[in-house]
Amino acid sequence: ALGMKLEEAPAIVAGGRGVGSAENFKDLEEVATTLGGLVGATRAACDSGFISPSVQIGITGKVVSPDLYIAVALSGASQHMSGCLGSKVIVAINKDADANVFKDARYGIVGDFKQVLPAFNEKCKELLGSS
Repeated sequence: ALGMKLEEAPAIVAGGRGVGSAENFKDLEEVATTLGGLVGATRAACDSGFISPSVQIGITGKVVSPDLYIAVALSGASQHMSGCLGSKVIVAINKDADANVFKDARYGIVGDFKQVLPAFNEKCKELLGSS
């Protein structure tokens, strides 16, 4: 995915403030790499210093429309969602079952991404036949 622009990525794994740290964003990067895509983020995650503002998605960031958008630990504020509603499929992972993001997601997983993502990544590798 070297040199690929966020706007061109076939898959984006985006994290919100709930990701909690720059360190935790590495979990998202692993999945993005498996899927041949890139990591994105909400303004809150960028403002918290977890990740570079260059990958911010939303009204004050980039507008993206990948085939697959995985929204991780983000609430789904309209300012962010307006930047990714063009995605073909939105999958939300959030431990708050009432999070707004589930309204816009085609698939939702209620759970802690720290538990969900590693298993999800393994399954993707299996299905995509990459090690």
